[in-house]
Amino acid sequence: MDDGRIPGLRAFAARVAGVFGSRKRDSDFDEEVQAHLQLLADRFAAQGMSREDAAAAARRQFGNTTMLQEDRRELRTLTSVEDLGRDVRYALRSLGRSRAFTAVAIATLGLGIGASTAIFSVIDNVLLEPFPYKDPGRMVFLRIRDTARGQEGERQGYTSNEFLEFAEQNHVFEGVIAASDDVVLYKQGEGVEQLYGADVTPGTFEFFGMPALYGRVTQPADYQPGAPPVFVMRHKTWMERFNGDPSVLNKTFVLNGRARTLIGIMPPRFGWYEADVLIPESPVRGVSTGFAGLPARWFLLGRLKPGVSKAQAAADATIIANHLARINPQDYPAHFQVLVKRLGDTVVGRFESTLYTILAAVGLLLLIGCGNVANLMLARATSREKEFALRAVLGAGRARLVRLLLVESLVLAISGAALGVLVAWGGLKLIVAAMPQNLIPAESVIELNTPVMVFTLVVAVLTAVIFGLAPALQAARRDLNDPLRDSGKGVINGFRTGRMRDTVVVMEVAVSLTLLIGAGLLMRSFVALREVHLGLQADHVFETQLPLPADRYKTAAHVRGFFQPLLARVKAIPGVVDATESSALPPYGGMDSKMEISGKSHEEEWHTQLQNVSEGYFRVLRIPFKMGRAFREAEINDARKVAVVNETFVSAFLCGEDPIGRRIKLAGLETLADPVSEPWFEIVGVVADVTNQGLERPVEPEVWVPYTVTGSGEQILLVRTQQTPMALMNEVHQAVWATDAGVALAFPGALEDRISQSLYAGPRFGFLLMTIFGCLGLILVTVGVYSVLAYATARKTHEIGIRMALGAERADVFRLVIRAGLRLVTTGVAIGLIVSLLLGRAIEAELWRGVKPYDPATLAGTTVLLLGTAALACWIPAKRAARVDPMVALRYE
Repeated sequence: MDDGRIPGLRAFAARVAGVFGSRKRDSDFDEEVQAHLQLLADRFAAQGMSREDAAAAARRQFGNTTMLQEDRRELRTLTSVEDLGRDVRYALRSLGRSRAFTAVAIATLGLGIGASTAIFSVIDNVLLEPFPYKDPGRMVFLRIRDTARGQEGERQGYTSNEFLEFAEQNHVFEGVIAASDDVVLYKQGEGVEQLYGADVTPGTFEFFGMPALYGRVTQPADYQPGAPPVFVMRHKTWMERFNGDPSVLNKTFVLNGRARTLIGIMPPRFGWYEADVLIPESPVRGVSTGFAGLPARWFLLGRLKPGVSKAQAAADATIIANHLARINPQDYPAHFQVLVKRLGDTVVGRFESTLYTILAAVGLLLLIGCGNVANLMLARATSREKEFALRAVLGAGRARLVRLLLVESLVLAISGAALGVLVAWGGLKLIVAAMPQNLIPAESVIELNTPVMVFTLVVAVLTAVIFGLAPALQAARRDLNDPLRDSGKGVINGFRTGRMRDTVVVMEVAVSLTLLIGAGLLMRSFVALREVHLGLQADHVFETQLPLPADRYKTAAHVRGFFQPLLARVKAIPGVVDATESSALPPYGGMDSKMEISGKSHEEEWHTQLQNVSEGYFRVLRIPFKMGRAFREAEINDARKVAVVNETFVSAFLCGEDPIGRRIKLAGLETLADPVSEPWFEIVGVVADVTNQGLERPVEPEVWVPYTVTGSGEQILLVRTQQTPMALMNEVHQAVWATDAGVALAFPGALEDRISQSLYAGPRFGFLLMTIFGCLGLILVTVGVYSVLAYATARKTHEIGIRMALGAERADVFRLVIRAGLRLVTTGVAIGLIVSLLLGRAIEAELWRGVKPYDPATLAGTTVLLLGTAALACWIPAKRAARVDPMVALRYE
């Protein structure tokens, strides 16, 4: 060991030892000091002094015994619990005497810490730890991307053959499972109800490491041929559909016409595939029937082996995919890549960046709050300079004063954290209510858990250090003469810490402007988003999916036999304007299909969106025609091969040519469970573009054909009403059951509400929270500017009196204070503008296209708002200063 380190270690050991038996050491030291004083007094007495004079001379020569004791304690001991206790008690008494200061400081910190805690709770439960499963960080799924089409050409559903190949031939997963959609109908009253089901592969529940809450999960024997049919139910479904009745366990349900026994109910946080019921199913090679008679598509989920990266998994899966592409080239594009995504990416998506942006905004808000409290502490420390000077004269060391003020700051921070927990508890409920539920994993439970409370404690301690250290160091200087000379609050020399307070105000203004600009940009982005024309009118439209039993609705004739009487019944309901059938829900298109146009040659593959609709589709959604006409009822009834296309289709494939009468081949119709032979269709109309890929992607080419040409595909009912759409749900329900009591309504609702939730909920959430935080920041800055100017004005009362006695007018004093305040504000605004421009790219991903992070209108508007509010904060102290009576001011010492 280096010899230079030994004295330091010995000193530290002495400090540690000094913590124990500190009272005895203090007593021993006092006895030693008294012995030295007695020796000195005896020496002076021997020189002829009286006993009193000798004792006084001994004390003068020996020095300040209290300071010696403090220095000894500082050198020989760590801070004891007893000392800290005394500091805490003093801090409580001191803060209790300054109730207004304490209340403002705690409220400010509580607001900042509470907002930070609430947002961190959302991020922890949605992004960091959303899943209760075993090793969720290693759970991934695969996507096949057509490199020529980007995200539009991605798929993550696989056939049974593909799933088995990936599961059996990989070298990177220690476990692979899959789930497939399964619409489940069960008898309820006079009709049937629909449950969202999922067929799950062997080992699913072992993969997640979650046993059943009641009963048991599936076992390998349940997957064997001839095994008794069983299923497992989600806890949420059990509570909502069956009121948590334990008697349903081991009960037999008729699901899709087959008796199955409920063997288990899962824990509340189990939400795999968001399925109401989970049915054991073993994939077999070959084509298996899935939803609505289509080939089953399995969503594959694997757990990476320890140490395997996503890049390694992608490389391994690419080898398998290339092999599958050679066997089934029709299922793979000419050029593709395999993407590996983490579990949760399909749900959270872009919302992740929104949450982190909001967390950054809350951090800025907390910084403003800390700045406010630091300014209050600086002002308070300035008014206590004489107290600190007297403490120093009486022997208090620099470290002792710093510790005293830091303990006071810590008391404020802990009190603010306690208030912040209450703010977070209440605010979290409001945040959860405003969050877009479709962007949150089903397993997430947003609550104030242990990691969140630890975060709150850490923030409180850091906050105490941030806003308490500067005032403590400022107040603990050892220059004792000036504070003792300054005799009153009105003297000029008493205002020496103004530069530090000014710096804090400038920082607050800059941070607040950054927050306001962010809120303004998100507001502009949200307004621009809402102004995007969808191409249809979604108001007063009731929509619901109608999952038709695949065993009874296999062909186009079967489907037509259901919808023709149903549409007639629905149109006859009072309050119904029109009704139609569709195979897709706006604002998203239908299935992807390869496409050819008679007489047109091309090198790359042509793709289009494809929907099956009835003749009233364009009337119900109010989609305008640009050329040609809509389907006629006879064309629908006779299943004629006619088509309507959108404007993008014409511009992309026909280059300005007249589309009416052109024939197109829709190859996707040949691959359905109920295929269409010779799928050549004649274009009879062109409609305006309708959003079919959400708002983030441009409109793709789209084709509509009569729903009667095939029995495959989803079946959706759209009803335009004169009143609130949901008011007719019971009547529509009765019409469906009157047509077929074995058909259920799935996900009924108002089309406008669903579009709002899917397209606008995320941006609206970010905009609302940023606006709230921006307004809170503006309020805190206003309080900060006002408090600094009010304090400075009060400290300069004597100076103001002298100026006015020498001839200064009240208007001059008013301008002096206003100018001092606006100087700080304009400096902060300039810095804030520069910071906002530099950080513009951080928020650019959250902005709607066309809205730039340096939008002039937003920058100008937020700057004017901040300057106007700050001017008001300056006006009140300036008005008060202008009313100072010179005679009264000059009487201040």
